[in-house]
Amino acid sequence: MEKTLNLKINCLPTLTWNFLKLNRAEVNESVVLNGRGQSIIQNIPNGVIVGNTDNCGDCNGCDRDGSEKIKDIATGMGEEADRFFSEVCDGTLMVRAKRGMEIREPLCLDYRLGSGDGTAVRQEIIAEEGSTVTVIMDYTSEREDRGFFGVQTRLHARKGAVIRLIKIELLGRNYLHFDDIGALVEDGGAVELVQMELGGGRNYVGVNTELAGYKSSFTGHTGYLCMGSQSLDMNYYIGHSGKKSESSLIVRGALKDKAKKNFRGTIDLKHGAKGACGDEQEETLLLSEGVLNKTLPVILCDEDDVEGSHGATIGRLSSDILFYMQSRGMSPGEAEILMTKAKLNSIRNQITDEKSIGRIQHYMEEAFDNER
Repeated sequence: MEKTLNLKINCLPTLTWNFLKLNRAEVNESVVLNGRGQSIIQNIPNGVIVGNTDNCGDCNGCDRDGSEKIKDIATGMGEEADRFFSEVCDGTLMVRAKRGMEIREPLCLDYRLGSGDGTAVRQEIIAEEGSTVTVIMDYTSEREDRGFFGVQTRLHARKGAVIRLIKIELLGRNYLHFDDIGALVEDGGAVELVQMELGGGRNYVGVNTELAGYKSSFTGHTGYLCMGSQSLDMNYYIGHSGKKSESSLIVRGALKDKAKKNFRGTIDLKHGAKGACGDEQEETLLLSEGVLNKTLPVILCDEDDVEGSHGATIGRLSSDILFYMQSRGMSPGEAEILMTKAKLNSIRNQITDEKSIGRIQHYMEEAFDNER
């Protein structure tokens, strides 16, 4: 099935100047949806239930105790993307951590795509009260493959629960990729998100997190590498409605050749969120004259007893750093590779799974070998 996409996605919650072209992203192209691609579920640990919500008589798109319909959790790419996933996805994969279970082994969801594959999937991750669960999602194809892969993931961390979500994107350089994430965090709960955006051709990432509970928290670490004609459009929204809620977002990466990247990061300190604290930091290394980078950090505030901060460091390697490294026998190109690896490794080090670390390292080494 061929589907024409005319979508407005990754919209800012409050508009800025139109000439910046950061209020939203627009996708206008046709994709083939043939459902191809291999989905592999590995290492289902004790205490985790995995199933399809369409086949679950007591779920019907909602949490089992009826406290919150997980399908109503807002996602970062927005309403038009949500409608797209609802139209093209037949079912939703549900992952549920049982109440009070501290699950140490990760659940691994691997998606193996090929050239010409086109598919979209939805997932729900629910951590019941007092539980802890780690889910690793890996999207991979050969380097020159083309196709489409879209994934929508909703998270619900209940009281005192922790969800650790790791996403590793290693798709072919001609792939169109959507990664749409929404999270709701209750009292004392936490969501920890690690993303490595390394592959793909045209990548759109949206994350919407609502810290609704008292002392709820969100921690995000994103690493990216855009080379050649790759493009990456990111939209992060963190809503603080719970008292003493905390958030931290760190985004680090590099752009080379004709690559393009947009980053929108919004911390929304809402009325009633007394004692809330939010921080976002972005670091972008520019490796070529022809790259295009746009960064827009936003803090919205409707409460006086809160703290919000943001910062962005964007630029090329300084002459001092280049001189220091050349004095130790490195060429400017080798110095750039070393510094890029350092930024990406600082994000990769948030991952403890050795297999995932190895796959990321192999991909990076191949990418840099092609530049030597």
